[in-house]
Amino acid sequence: MAKGDNSVKPTEAAGFGDNERCLADLLKVHFRSYCEKSTIHCVRYLYDSHLHNLERFVVYPLFISTFNFKLYIIIVFRIIWSMLLIISIGLSFFFYLLLSERFVSQKLQTVVHDPQFPVFLVPFPAVGICTDNRINWNKLEAAKEQFLPTNASVELVESFTVLVSRMETLRFGSYLSSLAELEDDNLEAVGFVNLTELAIFMTLQCSDIMVPKSCLWRSSSFNCCEYFVLEKTEFGFCLVFNSEVSPRSKAIKQKEGNNFYPRHNAKAGQSTGLNFDLILNESFRRPDSQANNNVYVSICQAPDQLNNVVYSITQNTETYVTVRPGLTWTDNTTRSIPPERRNCLFADEQGELDANDSAKNFGKPFQLSNCLNRCHESYLIQLCNCSLPIFFLYNHRVPDCNAVSLRCLARHNDIFSYDKRRDEDALFSATKLGMTCSCLVDCYLLDYYTSTTTLPLSAHKLPKDPHQKLFRVDVHYQVETTPLYRTSLEFTIIDLIANLGGIFGLCLGASMVSAFELIYYLTVGLAMHLYDHQYYGVLFKHLKAKWVNLKGYLRNEVGHLAENPAAHKDTNDRKLRHPFNYRKNVW
Repeated sequence: MAKGDNSVKPTEAAGFGDNERCLADLLKVHFRSYCEKSTIHCVRYLYDSHLHNLERFVVYPLFISTFNFKLYIIIVFRIIWSMLLIISIGLSFFFYLLLSERFVSQKLQTVVHDPQFPVFLVPFPAVGICTDNRINWNKLEAAKEQFLPTNASVELVESFTVLVSRMETLRFGSYLSSLAELEDDNLEAVGFVNLTELAIFMTLQCSDIMVPKSCLWRSSSFNCCEYFVLEKTEFGFCLVFNSEVSPRSKAIKQKEGNNFYPRHNAKAGQSTGLNFDLILNESFRRPDSQANNNVYVSICQAPDQLNNVVYSITQNTETYVTVRPGLTWTDNTTRSIPPERRNCLFADEQGELDANDSAKNFGKPFQLSNCLNRCHESYLIQLCNCSLPIFFLYNHRVPDCNAVSLRCLARHNDIFSYDKRRDEDALFSATKLGMTCSCLVDCYLLDYYTSTTTLPLSAHKLPKDPHQKLFRVDVHYQVETTPLYRTSLEFTIIDLIANLGGIFGLCLGASMVSAFELIYYLTVGLAMHLYDHQYYGVLFKHLKAKWVNLKGYLRNEVGHLAENPAAHKDTNDRKLRHPFNYRKNVW
């Protein structure tokens, strides 16, 4: 770094009053040195050591006869360069505000990452089968022997029969039995019966409804009851294929291997996925039953999630369930955004529900349907002070619901049947009670978009027994490839740096080196410049004199003694005291 003008010597100052002028001169020389070497455009034109000052350019020619027109031209160009520099700095600051606002807003964008993503890389969905009738009425007598004491009274047997009939439509959120009907039932007499064990005993098993040797996977036959596992859902116990929720399905995964279970499928079209037949017998239903002969098919969002959504299929039909997977993943650039804004949770995140949600006390996995299942269970616990393992994951904190609790399910059925969105009351004229759950999806989101086509069976395919109802189901992929979407930040920190560099380079011709250069001249360069011109010795003498004057003020030294501290030191050498104690001069 070039040194300043050596003609400026602070040590030659006659008194402390000249120190201010000396510091200003040093700063002026240092500024001139920076302007001569700066890499920022226009700065070197602001101060040129070979040109005169503005005062000499403007004032001095007014008192001399010789007019120097060239000097005025130089002044005009210097003003123009100064204005250009100010305008460039203003534009840079304006563009910086626009970019910073765009960066702070943290908007998300979703783009097609891979338009031809193979479907065999994602697991085939779990397929659930549920009957509208939840019990096998043929097992009633066996259930009496299993759950009632020996020599049970007629009233107890009648109450138990009524309880079993009320369980034929038992499902969470769509319980068909009304509260008025349950009020007339003597449910208190059978309060000792475990509803979960009774539901498992009375439910339709795989051997009751699956047609033997009708199950095909990728056109290969397999044992239906070996892979259709009885699992709990909010619709009750259902037969589920390709799941990994229950202990039995997890045992299948361990047997098949992680690479082969859950199953994958690479083909699309009819008869390329899962095919099976069902037969319902009229003897399964109770006389005068409220349930119908329909069967419900559910397509899970993932094999490790519980089933919540079902599609109804009618008897003596052939139903084609077309599945189109949709995959969206959110990259790590969005981790700085709160999960509530990006609407998803990463696998290593365990977000908490809102404090207003009762499900907060029970935690939740990050899968959406499992989270909703936990939340629904929390509302059941909150309103009925019990839980039903028929529908939910087993909760050890609360007791199981008994027969009397069925009245509570019927009383609050309108709440259990509706998942309420937060803040939706502001958009509807009438408020509706429901369950409000703060659940987020996985940031690696796999959705299965489902459509069904139902056709009547031809006459020669119908069962010969009129009491039997046949259902043929074909679940397959719609396409062999699917678009893979990626969600990321629209404007990242890298984009901000790149745009700022472009703007400062366009307006000022500056770079990161220019910034470091400016910082160096303001810190290390300025310190070294003052040191080279011996300014620190003058500054030290100046501060020492100030300190002596301050001590004199604290000792209440006034008049000529304060102006000559050395003379006062010999006559009054004592410790510092408070200004209001032992005053020497009093009016």
